[in-house]
Amino acid sequence: MLILLGLGITARNGVCAQFMRGVDISTLTLQEADEVIYKEYGIPEDALIILKNHDINWIRIRLFHSPSSWNYGASMDLDYVTELAARVKAEGFKFLLDIHYSDTWADPTHQTPPDAWQGMNHSQLVTAVYEYTRDTIEHLRTNNAMPDMVQIGNEITCGMLWTDGEICDNGNWSNLADLINAGINGVDAGRGAEPMPEIMIHIDRGGDQGGTEWFFDNLLARGVQFDVIGQSFYPQWHGTLDDLTTNLNFMAQNYSQDIVIVETAEYYTGSSGASPENQKAFLEELIQRIQATPNGKGRGVCYWEPAWVWSSPVGYKALFEPAPTWDNVDMLMALEAFDNQVYGDTTGEGIVNFEDLPGFCESWLVDDCVAAAELDLNGDCLINFYELSVLAQNWLEEIE
Repeated sequence: MLILLGLGITARNGVCAQFMRGVDISTLTLQEADEVIYKEYGIPEDALIILKNHDINWIRIRLFHSPSSWNYGASMDLDYVTELAARVKAEGFKFLLDIHYSDTWADPTHQTPPDAWQGMNHSQLVTAVYEYTRDTIEHLRTNNAMPDMVQIGNEITCGMLWTDGEICDNGNWSNLADLINAGINGVDAGRGAEPMPEIMIHIDRGGDQGGTEWFFDNLLARGVQFDVIGQSFYPQWHGTLDDLTTNLNFMAQNYSQDIVIVETAEYYTGSSGASPENQKAFLEELIQRIQATPNGKGRGVCYWEPAWVWSSPVGYKALFEPAPTWDNVDMLMALEAFDNQVYGDTTGEGIVNFEDLPGFCESWLVDDCVAAAELDLNGDCLINFYELSVLAQNWLEEIE
């Protein structure tokens, strides 16, 4: 222990007890209404219980202003979100609210203001964002559905509420800062005596260091204060895992905020090379790389729509597989990637202690990629002081 303490490792470690093992299950209520039966190892069970059994601790739910019921994946109004969120909170999960500030999907290519806000000038939009956010949080709070974290916008890489808050073509950074601050102030005003939820700002540049730097340097220069950087990382769009690691390292070294990969998914079928085994391997490596982020900044991961099974291609990335039909589905092995495995726990007890040292030391400085693969965090085919520092953080966290 004196050797570990001498490394200068702090006891704070977002990797361990606080690590977000999250899923976005916004369509779960709709799936259940369509009589989808979820199974764990062949046994029917409430989907939330299955998720809890595999150490999922955060649930993300998206919210639209005045959505159309026909838009299945984007039909979550406040009443829908309140009912599902209250159920989630009652089961003991943390709740991440994803506010789209639109009647439909908001993403890097779509940021359409709600119909009710069309024609508003900038000042009016700022007021609308504040009041809508305040009223939303107040409603959730008074209905046992208080969020623990709130996204102000969804994938706002090019801004939000176009064209007023658009930044990629129009450069309206000051307007965007005003709109985000209005949302943050609305969260504060609606929380009453509850603790202030953490604030996340979410973009889709998981594997793009340059795009990340451009966005957050500009936003922070306008004085926007928030707690968590959210990134989307889908491997078919956002680069390789090595690209992600490069960006995680950059963010950890240049920004004070924690980092969450708040949207990700991988095919288990319907794509070249896809398989349940490869889906699980992707998730395991993704989680390991996030946990290895410097300074304990890797806060967590959130898998997008693991329970949305009936619609392709979304269903091809689910963590449940039709067995044999879409309304009778069994969990895939990839869900096991979330099982709470602490780095350095070579004995599988869920903690790091002296019993784990022999297994760790066997790989110390062994120049063999295959032998080092299970414990190698940074891809250099060595187990050295980089890996030891992560193990030490987990050790110190457990004895706190």
